[in-house]
Amino acid sequence: MPDREPITPRPYRCMDDLSRILDFVGECNALTELRGYAHPGDLGHNLSNLLRGQDPAPYLHLWEDRDGHVLAVAILYPPRLHGYELAVHPHHRGGELESALVAWSERHVWVLMQSAGVEGTAVGTDVADCDPVRRNVLLRHGYISSGGPSFFYTTRSLLDPIPDSVLPEGFVIRSVAGEHEADALGAAHSGAFGSHWPPGEYLRVMRSPLYDPDRELVVVAPDGRLAAFLVYWIDPVSRSGLFEPVGCHRDFQGKGLAKALMLEGLRRMRGHGMTVAVVKHEHDNPAAAALYASVGFRTLYALVEYRKPMR
Repeated sequence: MPDREPITPRPYRCMDDLSRILDFVGECNALTELRGYAHPGDLGHNLSNLLRGQDPAPYLHLWEDRDGHVLAVAILYPPRLHGYELAVHPHHRGGELESALVAWSERHVWVLMQSAGVEGTAVGTDVADCDPVRRNVLLRHGYISSGGPSFFYTTRSLLDPIPDSVLPEGFVIRSVAGEHEADALGAAHSGAFGSHWPPGEYLRVMRSPLYDPDRELVVVAPDGRLAAFLVYWIDPVSRSGLFEPVGCHRDFQGKGLAKALMLEGLRRMRGHGMTVAVVKHEHDNPAAAALYASVGFRTLYALVEYRKPMR
């Protein structure tokens, strides 16, 4: 379809939309060998962990052609994060369509920020250093590069051997048992990241679209506390799995719990038929980089932040 044909975005409406969007993002990843696109699991993480039960409609939009095929998806972040992700099908990259969608996304993020009273003078998005097409579109729109990487996107083959998980005596790995563990999970997340999860808040995550308690793994300490956790997401289209998030409560760090948990997660991904695992980490987080390297992850590309001053 020519780029000049007018296309009207529409917001997420129902779970059928969500399934189509996941298949679309999975196809983009499969066609590009996981280079330059958000993983479908990133969408699951955004809907569950970032939105915390909010209506996805203001934050999730899709563009379709006249036959109903998805051409692009925009994931707008909550206003406090000042940004967005935009996935354009590989067959429609770099032309008028992509340029128009960048303009639409930045404008709508700015409106969300203003409506929420969020302070800020710019909107931003991350771009893979292997994606010169998006970089050039952003530069034409007045974006400015941060200069260095913001995140590293790392992968690990699931066809290679996966070592056994080794835990200190008395610690065990299992899936989340159910909603009754919501507050304990919130406490574990707060203890790992210094975030704020008041009582009842994590229950909203557990009741959000795509969250599955079987895919949140925890390490249980001898005293019954949840010492470490991770969520893994699977994409049958690209046959890849994503870890997001991974954490260990500060009271239990230095015991190898997160490594043991990730090895178990790798085995479970492989059991679901995945062939490669993905995890991202911030450029200035050497502890995360060392952890992921210890279980076999290697950098595939870097993500660079681009920001545009807004008026």
